[in-house]
Amino acid sequence: MHEELRTLWQFDHIKTPDGFGTIPTPYHAFVFNGFYAFDPSHPLLEGIISLEDLNCAVSQPNALYGTRDNFKSILSGRPASGTGTGTDTDRKPSIQPSNSTHTFTIHRLKLKPLNMPLGSATVYLQGSRRSSKVRDADEVLNWSVDFPAGFHDVLDVRVREFSGKTWDRLEVLYVWADFHYNEVILDWEFCLDDMEVEID
Repeated sequence: MHEELRTLWQFDHIKTPDGFGTIPTPYHAFVFNGFYAFDPSHPLLEGIISLEDLNCAVSQPNALYGTRDNFKSILSGRPASGTGTGTDTDRKPSIQPSNSTHTFTIHRLKLKPLNMPLGSATVYLQGSRRSSKVRDADEVLNWSVDFPAGFHDVLDVRVREFSGKTWDRLEVLYVWADFHYNEVILDWEFCLDDMEVEID
């Protein structure tokens, strides 16, 4: 992979008039499903987004806001609020090229769960690779990270280093988070920023 071919997504020029903003389609030749751009320091989000979560926007002012509840909020025109939810949808926030013949590599991203889960929160990455003629045992790549109870700094995920694999030839990247407390598992909100991506 050539570093000069990589693109850094920071989402900072997307308009967020009420703290949230719709991501243009396509955005840098990609489609984002289940995500909004958001400015955690926007005055209208005071008391909704914790001061401990202003670090979501590594490159200020914006970051990405994701939750499986965003698929339901598309109908209401408003992102979900600041708590975990028991959504029954299997849809997960995803990123994929707008041109279906393209694949991509995810090199790096910064992420964290929002708010302060009483239990733990797990953020998952799942990459779906383009099938090849030769059977590839790694057509689906999975990696996750657990965050204990409490607020957190943003985690700088160097994907190859952390997972032990190069996440290339991806048709789609899914990202989602779950809250865990005793035997309860709920959808949870998370944020992303500074995504380093390369078209293969």
